[in-house]
Amino acid sequence: MFIQGDVLAFVSLLIGTCLSAWCLTIAYGLLFPGRSEVARQQLTDRPGACIGIGAAVVLLLGGLGIALLSAPAPLLKLVGWIVILCVLSTASVGLAGASRIVAGRMLSMAPEMNEYAALCRSAAFIIVGCILPIVGWFAFGPILFFAATGSGLRAVIGRSHSSMPSVEAA
Repeated sequence: MFIQGDVLAFVSLLIGTCLSAWCLTIAYGLLFPGRSEVARQQLTDRPGACIGIGAAVVLLLGGLGIALLSAPAPLLKLVGWIVILCVLSTASVGLAGASRIVAGRMLSMAPEMNEYAALCRSAAFIIVGCILPIVGWFAFGPILFFAATGSGLRAVIGRSHSSMPSVEAA
Protein backbone atom coordinates (compact mmCIF):
# COMPACT_ATOMS: atom_id res chain seq x y z
CA MET A 1 0.00 0.00 0.00
CA PHE A 2 1.37 3.37 -1.02
CA ILE A 3 1.00 6.45 1.06
CA GLN A 4 0.57 9.77 -0.70
CA GLY A 5 3.97 10.91 0.58
CA ASP A 6 5.67 7.90 -1.03
CA VAL A 7 4.13 8.70 -4.39
CA LEU A 8 5.08 12.36 -4.07
CA ALA A 9 8.64 11.41 -3.12
CA PHE A 10 8.94 9.09 -6.13
CA VAL A 11 7.58 11.69 -8.56
CA SER A 12 9.89 14.34 -7.11
CA LEU A 13 12.85 11.99 -7.43
CA LEU A 14 11.95 11.25 -11.06
CA ILE A 15 11.57 14.94 -11.93
CA GLY A 16 14.79 15.85 -10.14
CA THR A 17 16.75 13.09 -11.86
CA CYS A 18 15.44 14.08 -15.29
CA LEU A 19 16.17 17.75 -14.67
CA SER A 20 19.68 16.96 -13.47
CA ALA A 21 20.40 14.70 -16.45
CA TRP A 22 19.08 17.37 -18.81
CA CYS A 23 21.28 20.06 -17.26
CA LEU A 24 24.31 17.77 -17.27
CA THR A 25 23.78 16.90 -20.94
CA ILE A 26 23.59 20.56 -21.93
CA ALA A 27 26.58 21.44 -19.75
CA TYR A 28 28.73 18.70 -21.29
CA GLY A 29 27.66 19.77 -24.77
CA LEU A 30 28.60 23.38 -24.08
CA LEU A 31 31.72 22.83 -21.97
CA PHE A 32 33.25 20.13 -24.16
CA PRO A 33 32.10 20.91 -27.72
CA GLY A 34 35.02 19.06 -29.31
CA ARG A 35 34.48 15.89 -27.32
CA SER A 36 30.72 15.92 -27.81
CA GLU A 37 31.29 16.43 -31.55
CA VAL A 38 33.56 13.36 -31.62
CA ALA A 39 30.84 11.42 -29.78
CA ARG A 40 28.28 12.67 -32.31
CA GLN A 41 30.50 11.57 -35.18
CA GLN A 42 31.00 8.13 -33.62
CA LEU A 43 27.25 7.67 -33.13
CA THR A 44 26.60 8.72 -36.70
CA ASP A 45 29.33 6.63 -38.32
CA ARG A 46 29.37 3.48 -36.15
CA PRO A 47 26.22 3.14 -34.01
CA GLY A 48 26.46 -0.65 -33.70
CA ALA A 49 30.06 -0.50 -32.52
CA CYS A 50 29.16 2.20 -30.00
CA ILE A 51 26.37 0.04 -28.58
CA GLY A 52 28.63 -3.02 -28.38
CA ILE A 53 31.57 -1.20 -26.81
CA GLY A 54 29.23 0.61 -24.42
CA ALA A 55 27.52 -2.61 -23.35
CA ALA A 56 30.90 -4.24 -22.68
CA VAL A 57 32.15 -1.25 -20.68
CA VAL A 58 28.95 -0.93 -18.67
CA LEU A 59 28.78 -4.64 -17.88
CA LEU A 60 32.47 -5.03 -17.05
CA LEU A 61 33.31 -1.76 -15.32
CA GLY A 62 29.82 -1.25 -13.93
CA GLY A 63 29.86 -4.78 -12.53
CA LEU A 64 33.32 -4.17 -11.08
CA GLY A 65 32.15 -0.91 -9.51
CA ILE A 66 29.09 -2.55 -7.96
CA ALA A 67 31.21 -5.43 -6.68
CA LEU A 68 33.64 -2.97 -5.10
CA LEU A 69 30.75 -1.07 -3.50
CA SER A 70 29.70 -4.21 -1.67
CA ALA A 71 33.19 -4.69 -0.20
CA PRO A 72 33.51 -3.97 3.52
CA ALA A 73 36.69 -1.86 3.20
CA PRO A 74 36.02 1.88 2.83
CA LEU A 75 38.89 2.35 0.38
CA LEU A 76 37.41 -0.30 -1.93
CA LYS A 77 34.02 1.41 -1.70
CA LEU A 78 35.68 4.67 -2.74
CA VAL A 79 37.31 2.97 -5.72
CA GLY A 80 33.92 1.47 -6.63
CA TRP A 81 32.29 4.90 -6.62
CA ILE A 82 35.12 6.30 -8.73
CA VAL A 83 34.69 3.52 -11.30
CA ILE A 84 30.92 4.02 -11.49
CA LEU A 85 31.23 7.80 -11.73
CA CYS A 86 33.79 7.45 -14.54
CA VAL A 87 31.38 5.27 -16.50
CA LEU A 88 28.51 7.72 -15.91
CA SER A 89 30.57 10.78 -16.88
CA THR A 90 31.73 9.02 -20.04
CA ALA A 91 28.10 8.26 -20.86
CA SER A 92 27.25 11.93 -20.30
CA VAL A 93 29.74 12.98 -22.97
CA GLY A 94 28.14 10.48 -25.35
CA LEU A 95 24.67 11.72 -24.44
CA ALA A 96 25.77 15.25 -25.35
CA GLY A 97 26.82 13.85 -28.73
CA ALA A 98 23.45 12.18 -29.18
CA SER A 99 21.78 15.48 -28.33
CA ARG A 100 23.86 17.14 -31.05
CA ILE A 101 22.52 14.63 -33.57
CA VAL A 102 18.92 15.38 -32.64
CA ALA A 103 19.63 19.14 -32.51
CA GLY A 104 21.08 19.05 -36.01
CA ARG A 105 17.96 17.32 -37.29
CA MET A 106 15.78 19.86 -35.50
CA LEU A 107 17.71 22.71 -37.13
CA SER A 108 17.23 21.18 -40.55
CA MET A 109 13.47 21.07 -39.96
CA ALA A 110 13.21 24.50 -38.33
CA PRO A 111 16.08 26.72 -39.56
CA GLU A 112 14.75 29.74 -37.63
CA MET A 113 15.65 28.01 -34.32
CA ASN A 114 19.02 28.86 -32.80
CA GLU A 115 21.59 26.22 -31.89
CA TYR A 116 21.21 26.60 -28.12
CA ALA A 117 17.44 26.15 -28.23
CA ALA A 118 17.83 23.11 -30.45
CA LEU A 119 20.40 21.58 -28.08
CA CYS A 120 18.17 22.22 -25.04
CA ARG A 121 15.10 20.76 -26.69
CA SER A 122 16.92 17.75 -28.07
CA ALA A 123 18.38 16.93 -24.65
CA ALA A 124 14.91 17.20 -23.13
CA PHE A 125 13.38 14.92 -25.78
CA ILE A 126 16.06 12.29 -25.24
CA ILE A 127 15.79 12.34 -21.44
CA VAL A 128 11.99 12.25 -21.42
CA GLY A 129 12.04 9.45 -24.01
CA CYS A 130 14.01 7.32 -21.59
CA ILE A 131 11.33 7.51 -18.89
CA LEU A 132 8.53 6.43 -21.20
CA PRO A 133 6.99 3.34 -19.58
CA ILE A 134 8.00 -0.08 -20.94
CA VAL A 135 9.56 1.07 -24.26
CA GLY A 136 11.74 3.74 -22.66
CA TRP A 137 12.66 1.70 -19.62
CA PHE A 138 13.55 -1.55 -21.34
CA ALA A 139 14.50 -0.59 -24.91
CA PHE A 140 15.26 3.06 -25.65
CA GLY A 141 16.93 3.91 -22.33
CA PRO A 142 19.37 0.98 -22.10
CA ILE A 143 20.27 1.10 -25.81
CA LEU A 144 20.86 4.85 -25.59
CA PHE A 145 22.93 4.40 -22.42
CA PHE A 146 25.10 1.75 -24.08
CA ALA A 147 25.50 3.84 -27.24
CA ALA A 148 26.31 6.97 -25.23
CA THR A 149 28.87 5.12 -23.16
CA GLY A 150 30.55 3.65 -26.24
CA SER A 151 30.67 6.93 -28.14
CA GLY A 152 31.68 8.85 -25.01
CA LEU A 153 34.54 6.44 -24.42
CA ARG A 154 35.77 6.98 -27.98
CA ALA A 155 35.47 10.73 -27.48
CA VAL A 156 37.26 10.78 -24.14
CA ILE A 157 40.20 8.57 -25.08
CA GLY A 158 40.43 9.82 -28.68
CA ARG A 159 42.58 12.63 -30.00
CA SER A 160 41.57 16.21 -29.29
CA HIS A 161 40.10 18.31 -32.09
CA SER A 162 40.99 21.98 -32.24
CA SER A 163 38.01 23.29 -34.18
CA MET A 164 34.82 24.46 -32.53
CA PRO A 165 32.01 22.26 -33.87
CA SER A 166 28.60 23.42 -34.87
CA VAL A 167 25.34 21.65 -34.08
CA GLU A 168 24.39 22.12 -37.73
CA ALA A 169 27.05 19.58 -38.74
CA ALA A 170 24.68 16.70 -37.92
